[in-house]
Amino acid sequence: MSLSVATPSVRTHEQNLDLLAEVAVRVGLGLRAGQELVMTASLEALPLARRITEQAYRAGASLVTTLYVDDEAALMRYHRAR
Repeated sequence: MSLSVATPSVRTHEQNLDLLAEVAVRVGLGLRAGQELVMTASLEALPLARRITEQAYRAGASLVTTLYVDDEAALMRYHRAR
């Protein structure tokens, strides 16, 4: 991993997001050079989704596509759609 792992109490929120994104891409997904990544994320998760995108490209992803979901609009679908 490229990030230095400081003790949790010393890391900033942004550093924690960066570390989480790197672990998600390299360990959780095992993303390899040339692979594509498609992910969904709520609008509230925008900062993390951007960091995951960055880490995926650093890992060699050829394309990262993020589909953003508005949770309130999704709830309207469940309540109002046929």
